[in-house]
Amino acid sequence: MSATAEHQVLLSDYEDVRVRRGRRSGLTMAVAVHRTVEGRSLGGCRMRAYATADEAVRDAERLARAMTLKAAVAGLPLGGAKGVIAVEAGARLVNSRRSDALCDFAELVESFGGRYITAQDVGTCEADIGYMSRFTKYVAGRPVADGGCGDPSRYTAHGVEVAIRASLGGGSIAGRHIVVVGLGHVGGDLARRLRQDGAELTVADIDSAKRRLAKQLDARWVSPEEALEVEADLLAPCALGGLLDRRVVERLRVPIVAGAANNQLAHEVVADQLAERGIVWAPDFVVNAGGLIAVAEELHGFNRLHVERAIAGIGDTLREIYARAEDGTNTLIAAQELAAERTDTGGSDGDDV
Repeated sequence: MSATAEHQVLLSDYEDVRVRRGRRSGLTMAVAVHRTVEGRSLGGCRMRAYATADEAVRDAERLARAMTLKAAVAGLPLGGAKGVIAVEAGARLVNSRRSDALCDFAELVESFGGRYITAQDVGTCEADIGYMSRFTKYVAGRPVADGGCGDPSRYTAHGVEVAIRASLGGGSIAGRHIVVVGLGHVGGDLARRLRQDGAELTVADIDSAKRRLAKQLDARWVSPEEALEVEADLLAPCALGGLLDRRVVERLRVPIVAGAANNQLAHEVVADQLAERGIVWAPDFVVNAGGLIAVAEELHGFNRLHVERAIAGIGDTLREIYARAEDGTNTLIAAQELAAERTDTGGSDGDDV
């Protein structure tokens, strides 16, 4: 993987995109700031393998744009951004190698002077955020003992549960059949919540070790491919994005898709295909906003009750989006329009952060 020592790319659709080769780790890392509000943007640091440096940058850009929509719909006074640390395929960053990569990324964060605030994302954890805070103050998702929200994935899972309930009509979910694809921090927590509330579960993950969780939850285990053809009340994609393309949508046997994965649509036109098939798609940047709500609250003093009330509002937001989509548009366009309106008015009313 190659990249220049450091370069800055300014694109018309982004305020700032910076790519750097870490001087300690030698790894390519990037931060894309799609938009700032009141001089700030927020988005997690994703650590994963990429085939090329360009692929890593594109991922950061795509995710940063989604973060802008997520913050706007949630009524948060923040713009969207995202950071990535590109790891070689098959490599494991442990001990000093991981510390070096995190220190390099923290220096990149610091270079924005507060315009970008980082947090936990795929491949990073609460301890990583705590470590980076030694080198930059522009982090969120600190340990609870340090006055932070801790691991935000539990708040993301809570928000997805709220979204699923709203999408299923708002009543009890006992006996409803839900398919959860991806049993990581968010998907696993979500599956536990749904099972506790009496849902019938089918679960899938590329990691066969997750079968243990399936057994604990008395859930049916299938492969991720098989999960896409299970007849159920709802499909919850909770792994990486890009799952829903034209081929997959034709195979779906569910009336509703609502999950935690970012950028679920391979292309925006897939939203039309879902609508044409009569499948209700809950826009991912609405559904998975719980973690962002939690880390944003930390920026001015963490209040868990305030966060829980704001997350409950995800259900109301989805109901509004569904109502708008009944007028002949799809849920993606309805959500984008709502995001634009809330941006223009400086946020939504009520308990939003």
